[in-house]
Amino acid sequence: MEKFNPYHQHLLLRCWATNPPKKVEELNNWFINLVENVGMKVVAGPTSVYVSDPGNEGLTGTVTLATSHASIHIWDNLELPMVQFDIYSCKSFTLEQVMECFESFGLTRAEWIMIDRNSKPIITSEGVWEKDN
Repeated sequence: MEKFNPYHQHLLLRCWATNPPKKVEELNNWFINLVENVGMKVVAGPTSVYVSDPGNEGLTGTVTLATSHASIHIWDNLELPMVQFDIYSCKSFTLEQVMECFESFGLTRAEWIMIDRNSKPIITSEGVWEKDN
């Protein structure tokens, strides 16, 4: 068996969506698809719940990966639901692999930062995407 050589990176994503998951089962299935798409392995979860605290209403979830984690919170109480997502891994992945998984959310705008955390953290990519009207 070949020794694993870690490559530490972290993607932070904030987006607005017209069709984010609305049920726990939908979000858990989305996490499974995400993990498959980035070529990683689930070791625990996914675990998702609906939070009903006033001002913080929405689904929140995590999945523990053999190489770290991914997490999400969806504020569905807003006129246009907002999503905050992050994935940290010591296995390399691309922004494109992750963004493919968000196609079903009906994104209207997305902002991201990719951080290389191999030594001193540095931003390797950042950007904004907006849907053409």
